Amino acid sequence: MSGPGDLGGGMDRIGEYTWHPSTDRWEWNDTMFHLLGYLPGQVRPSRALVVSHKHPADRAQVEHVMADACSNRLAYTHRHRIVSVTGEVHEVTAIGFPVPDSPSLLLRGYLVHLATSLPTPTAGVLARPPARSDVPSFLPPTGPVAIPDPLGTVVWPTEAAREHDRLLGRAVDVLADVTELPGHAASALLAHLANVAALPLIVVAERVIAVSLDPDVEGLGGLLGGLAVPELP
Repeated sequence: MSGPGDLGGGMDRIGEYTWHPSTDRWEWNDTMFHLLGYLPGQVRPSRALVVSHKHPADRAQVEHVMADACSNRLAYTHRHRIVSVTGEVHEVTAIGFPVPDSPSLLLRGYLVHLATSLPTPTAGVLARPPARSDVPSFLPPTGPVAIPDPLGTVVWPTEAAREHDRLLGRAVDVLADVTELPGHAASALLAHLANVAALPLIVVAERVIAVSLDPDVEGLGGLLGGLAVPELP
């Protein structure tokens, strides 16, 4: 088993978690612990702990995304920085979505490690995780748009339907490849990109495919940076 901070390659780049907001019960894979600088099982995951490890400059926006996802049962993506207990600053992209048909809200998410930088005097200091009674309440919703189902059934002429599904499937494959995420998470990411860009899903899928063919584009950061859509918050 790899030690804390071992984020070399392969699936160790992908943190995976589930969260029951009503009870604040989390389940993490080993990489989630490693990203924050802990041994697996060393701490009990909680919302307060998660928020305390966000970079101070990104913390408020992360809180807003978490609140929005819970209040409106939305999928989300969010690029931000986290600070480990050793002061290392990891740039990550979070991708999450509600688990369908669960009796209460259950969010499944992934944390994709993009890069690590050395600690700075500001970033290296973590805020004390608040006591449970101090955890701020969820922020009010701000009029989000519902996430479309990127692989949903649409009535099209036969030939157009085949081409439509082929392009969507290829774009999902591209995102799954560069992020090492499972297909359902890559599908949620594609849908969110279309949502934030306020563009038809097929248009964003075509752009994902086109940008991925550029030999100068590397990794998720390069792919998202090359898309002609607004940057993720």
